[in-house]
Amino acid sequence: MFLGGQSVSLLGDGCAVLAVPLLVLQLTRDPLAAGLAAAPRGIGYLLVGLPAGPVVDRLNPWRVLVAMDVLRAGVFVVLPGLVWLGAAPLGGVLALAFVGGAATVFFDAALTVAVKDLFPAEGLLRANSVLESAGRTSQMVGPAIVALLATWIGVETALLINAATFAVSLATLVPLLIEVRAGRTRGGGARDARSAGLLAPGRADRARTTPRSARLMLRRLGEDLWEGLRFIVGFRPLLALTIVQTLVNLCLAVDTLIVYFARVQLGLPTPLVAAVITAGGAGGIAGAVTAPFIAARLGALPSISLGILLAAGSLLVMGASTGWAPLLAANAVQVWAVSIASVINRSTRQRWIPRELLGRVTTAARALFVAATPVGATVAGAVTKASGHDPRPAFLAAGLLIGVIIGCGWFGVLRRYDTPAAAPDS
Repeated sequence: MFLGGQSVSLLGDGCAVLAVPLLVLQLTRDPLAAGLAAAPRGIGYLLVGLPAGPVVDRLNPWRVLVAMDVLRAGVFVVLPGLVWLGAAPLGGVLALAFVGGAATVFFDAALTVAVKDLFPAEGLLRANSVLESAGRTSQMVGPAIVALLATWIGVETALLINAATFAVSLATLVPLLIEVRAGRTRGGGARDARSAGLLAPGRADRARTTPRSARLMLRRLGEDLWEGLRFIVGFRPLLALTIVQTLVNLCLAVDTLIVYFARVQLGLPTPLVAAVITAGGAGGIAGAVTAPFIAARLGALPSISLGILLAAGSLLVMGASTGWAPLLAANAVQVWAVSIASVINRSTRQRWIPRELLGRVTTAARALFVAATPVGATVAGAVTKASGHDPRPAFLAAGLLIGVIIGCGWFGVLRRYDTPAAAPDS
């Protein structure tokens, strides 16, 4: 029930990727506004990514999941309502989109803790594989659903369908919250209310000592955040993975130029451009499905390193492509490899990080990953422009840099560590 509800919720995320920009384009032709509307989750991480983790660590993650689903469903009910009432200024639409993005940040942090509670040991990797598969599928199916609905019944009604996906997620979370509160959770390792986070060690005492003063509250959250950052720095393999993933994301941002490469540089017709993008989505689903099998045979850290290395090789092939076939194949392999590394990396972090630090450490790391993407996209665009509007040098440079990064990370740190069941006490 939990994984099914979250799969539907992820479909809502996939729908929002196209539905919100379409609504903005219906109100204005401003490309900057449309671009901002297409990235509410990334902007949400930049706005609340750091404080979200400490807040989730201080609260019951199940209640956070329920509250954020209510908030996100409300956003996608209010948006079409404003349009129908003729009271939808561009600033208001973007503000609501960013509220939904910020809610997703809190939801992601709480989801990380909930998955760790419900699925122990090897079940953790399988659960993340299911969620990654659902996320990749939503990126393919969601925009197609919105495009059809926007054509037939209007983008405003399509937004209501998006709200319905969060309502479905909410309907599956409420019974689980009730079961957790009753201390009858039977899933995986979450055998009682204490293991499920409702009565985590120290949580009751922490709740009684929560300062009422806003200034003291902010100070306490700052201390929590610093504790999470100190854990990342003090646990060497986690620090190495965080640095590697941040630098790799910086380089992988070059894939934002794939559509430009296919349509402008290679002059491909729209159906072939769509085929190239769809191949990437299919590769992502395949990567999520195969990640547990690869990790079981190679180990976590070797599998992550291999996935990153394959992604580097795929970018090199893209940089040498002169037709649609090698570009399509390289994009499929690249997203497949990145998906494998992402699933195993997420599961590894969940195993390493103590539960009471999981929210703050996860959101701190994700804030770095998300911030690297727009910076990398800007650099890739500048390199392309300096190369006579040819993106091939940007793809080649990104592939080479990723190869160097994972080589240094593997031989410098990662090969010395097997994946421990948990990190040392902080």
